[in-house]
Amino acid sequence: MLQIQFSGIRLNIHFTFLLLMLLMVLLGNGRLAIFSAVFSCLHECAHALMARRLGYTPIKVSAGLFGGVLHLQEGYIKPFSELLIHSAGPFFNLCVAFLSYFLHKITGWPWVYDVIAANLVLALFNLMPFYPLDGGKLIGIYLARFVGYSKSYTISKTFSAIFTLLLFFLGLYLVQYNVVNLLICALAVNLYMAGRSDTRYSFYRLMSIYKELEKENYI
Repeated sequence: MLQIQFSGIRLNIHFTFLLLMLLMVLLGNGRLAIFSAVFSCLHECAHALMARRLGYTPIKVSAGLFGGVLHLQEGYIKPFSELLIHSAGPFFNLCVAFLSYFLHKITGWPWVYDVIAANLVLALFNLMPFYPLDGGKLIGIYLARFVGYSKSYTISKTFSAIFTLLLFFLGLYLVQYNVVNLLICALAVNLYMAGRSDTRYSFYRLMSIYKELEKENYI
């Protein structure tokens, strides 16, 4: 595991993340792989910086095969703060893509296309409404207003589990056309494992912050 310090935040990069970047380089997408790696890490740092700005304490950021996880010292995060933290990563990527578009218009540098592509893919992927992606967490926060935190979490997890299973079978089906489509299966497995890890943490979190959520009218 590779450890990097960025703006006072510890970034742990798992070897599976590096393997994915190496695979993209071998497939002839080296420049896109580099930009994807850089802006994926910055995406997670944007979450951490927003959390710190709101008064929370980031412990570390872990970057894995298809994404990262922000670890905070605090067990409870206010719903509105959680909304801003989860939005910070995709918002950062969309801003970079937008500014890069104008940079390309001015300079005509061809490599800027890869910067735009990397950031658009990262933003759109993370905004998909499936747990534990940012989009899934944002949907969960929205649903909590109507059905409560516990029920919204259950709905999000169930819907995401179905999506993950379908994604895995889609990857198996597409292997017949290109073996690289096994990455879709790897993505599904990664989302499942990340979801299971989050489930164990969330059970503890629900028990410890129940009264806090009740005060916020989320239960």
